[in-house]
Amino acid sequence: MFFGVVYSTSVLAVGTDAGTDIENFATVDYKVGGVVQTPEVSPTTTFEVDQVVDFVVTEVGGADTDVGAGEQDAVAHFKVTNTGNATQDFALSVLDLVGGTVFSLDTIDTTDLTIVVDANDNDVYDAGVDLVQPHIDGLSADDTAAAALDNEISVFILGDIPTGVSDGSAANIELTATAYKFDGSPGLDAIEAESGVDDDPDTVQIVFSAAVDSGLTATFADQDGYLVASADLTVAKASVVLSDPLLQVAPAALAIPGAIVEYTITATNNGDLPATEIVISDDIQSDLALETGNYAGEDVQITKRDGSVVTCTADTGDGDIDGCGLAGSILTVSIPTTVDPDGISVLALADAPQNVVTVKFQVSIN
Repeated sequence: MFFGVVYSTSVLAVGTDAGTDIENFATVDYKVGGVVQTPEVSPTTTFEVDQVVDFVVTEVGGADTDVGAGEQDAVAHFKVTNTGNATQDFALSVLDLVGGTVFSLDTIDTTDLTIVVDANDNDVYDAGVDLVQPHIDGLSADDTAAAALDNEISVFILGDIPTGVSDGSAANIELTATAYKFDGSPGLDAIEAESGVDDDPDTVQIVFSAAVDSGLTATFADQDGYLVASADLTVAKASVVLSDPLLQVAPAALAIPGAIVEYTITATNNGDLPATEIVISDDIQSDLALETGNYAGEDVQITKRDGSVVTCTADTGDGDIDGCGLAGSILTVSIPTTVDPDGISVLALADAPQNVVTVKFQVSIN
């Protein structure tokens, strides 16, 4: 007599969803006297996959969040990722840490810490769109069908930075997530707890991973820091005589009456924070007259920090319609201008060459 054993399962996977029924049976094939016999099939055994509670909280960026002294609602960015095998709710809490080092030594405190949950899954804090709430509703698990999109979510911590503190001061914070049961309704249900009994094949039992097991609850925390910094603007102005009435051009042109001179104003940010709402002004002396229409039909040329160029008109009375204006002898250029709605010319971090904006205009010598 010869026999073999064949095992069959309806599901066999790593990270199988909690509550999945695993059905298993065995088949025995055999011969008697060389004659194939009818296979014998065992009764089916079934058990339910238990629920593993496993998740991580991760600071995004790997460095302090740069802020300005006195800044309100400074944004620190975390992510919560559900690496278990069932959808979970999570309670969120945040602490202002006292002392110690995250990325920098904690020397100041933040106030009015607020927890905000990303509502549109773009991983960017959107005031008025994202949800001001200390919990996450229904974060899918790692191995559910929608895991590629839905098993992680951004959480933003808003904090107010004290005024009068110096560059290099740091305030450290800690975000903690605690697992709660998911019941499909908004808000938190009951806190998740381990079953703590022997395996029961007919029920879904709760098991905490070692990473989140804090005894009676499942928790995970990570830390970030706010580091006080500032913008550091410098400005330089240069001129070149483009042409003169003697029909000479640069570099041979002379600064004589009737000559055309081009000024270049360069603003550079050598600090660690963006400089915003920049306005450059220049007092055009009475011996000079602003030349018009020399830059694609307009009066002023702005080279943005990405190297692209926009122009604007500096007519008297033009005001700030396009960001340029001429009031008496004062030329003003606002950066960014309304012809630059993406704001790309705002000076950003001191990463050359994208920390420089230039403004050009031309005058004639009376």
